[in-house]
Amino acid sequence: MVMKADLFIKNGILVDSQRRYKGNVLVKDEKVMALLSGKQNIESKQVIDAQGKYILPGIWHTHCHFREPGVTQKEDFESGTRCAAAGGITFIIDQTNNEPAPTTLKTFLSKKDLVEKKSLVDFGLYGGGLIPEEISKIAEAGAIGIKVFNTRHVKEVYPYITSLAVTDHGLLYEIYEETAKTGLVCSVHHDDSDWTKRLVFRDYINKGKIDIYAYIDAYEKGYMYGHGMVSGLASSLYLAKISGVRLYVLHVGVMPEEAYDLIDFAKKRGQKVYAELEACSFLISKEMAYRIGPQSYLFAKNPERAWASIHSGIADVLVLEHAPHTGKEIELGWKDNFSAPLGVIGIQEFLPLMLNEVNKGTFSLEKLVELTSENPAKIFGIYPKKGIIQVGSDADFTIVDMDQEMTLSSEKSFSKSGWTAFDKVKIKGVPTHTIVRGQIVFISGEIKGHPGMGRFVPGQAYKES
Repeated sequence: MVMKADLFIKNGILVDSQRRYKGNVLVKDEKVMALLSGKQNIESKQVIDAQGKYILPGIWHTHCHFREPGVTQKEDFESGTRCAAAGGITFIIDQTNNEPAPTTLKTFLSKKDLVEKKSLVDFGLYGGGLIPEEISKIAEAGAIGIKVFNTRHVKEVYPYITSLAVTDHGLLYEIYEETAKTGLVCSVHHDDSDWTKRLVFRDYINKGKIDIYAYIDAYEKGYMYGHGMVSGLASSLYLAKISGVRLYVLHVGVMPEEAYDLIDFAKKRGQKVYAELEACSFLISKEMAYRIGPQSYLFAKNPERAWASIHSGIADVLVLEHAPHTGKEIELGWKDNFSAPLGVIGIQEFLPLMLNEVNKGTFSLEKLVELTSENPAKIFGIYPKKGIIQVGSDADFTIVDMDQEMTLSSEKSFSKSGWTAFDKVKIKGVPTHTIVRGQIVFISGEIKGHPGMGRFVPGQAYKES
């Protein structure tokens, strides 16, 4: 009997969060048609021989700022998803600090209509948490979650849009109440903005201590992205508990280590809280931070605790974050990093850097799959459509060569920004194929996909009109 397929991936090693095993994958009509072992009589339109390589369920990156609509000189959806495809990422979630921000049904739908014809990979969109009355409308229109900026920048500098800031805890609680009704997660960048601003101005800005080295010192002392964030998290966890919302904590690893303790305590009490860990919390040393300057807003203050959160289960999802600015825009940071736009670029480099960590023995390929595919798909309500290789699931695969070596390079970046903080970093472990619903969008250094190939994936509260 001949089995006919659109794509046949053979001789690879399939990996999920619990095991790895040799096998072949058949794809038909964008879905996994069959998982096979041994020789079969196959007739397929396309064949990939994955001998010696690992076939992972499509990798997610849940923290992207593709800057569209708005400041598209930094990035746009096409360039951002090119980076994703080149980095082995099959699914992304985009954030909300756009102009206009997707905080109403009208602006959410406008953004969706704008970007879905540009994406090379599948994607979800956060709705902006700002107006309680709009939450249910945005959720029913397909938002994958609700994003809240519980923060303001000390000098009100982009990418922090002051009009998006939810620092009134009564308003924050109402947003939690409305989000809880939808069943979506509420993802929050936490802060105590008044505390942070007062201390940063008192000890740094008012004293003229504003260059990149002063900023690094302020971060190390817990003033920038520090104790204020933990303070904001503490109150947010309680408000989330009494509202019943599923709280998704952003920037774990950026904050001081007490954030891990608060999240661990809440989880052990049965609260529905999830932690998104930033990989820079163990990748960027203080010495590297001095060298790259304003190309990153954080460094690894406590990498041991970050790794412990992975192995203990405190961390649920792993990202590098992709928050680009042009080289010219961040150049100001060398002289005044409190006035420069803060961010880091990482979606194209994320998976190679993580595969390198697997090769170093810091964690397993199975744990990587759990944190970057299975867990996010479950948390955001898209599992088992995505996040696993099984019959009937979307045919999303990331094929990796764990023996291949490469040097990361700004010159090879597909980002509009034209740089990466990991320029000239040597790694071992490379994604060779990015496959979205059975379509090859990237293979061995070459983009094969095109804008519009990626699809909008609505969240679990979506109601088809």
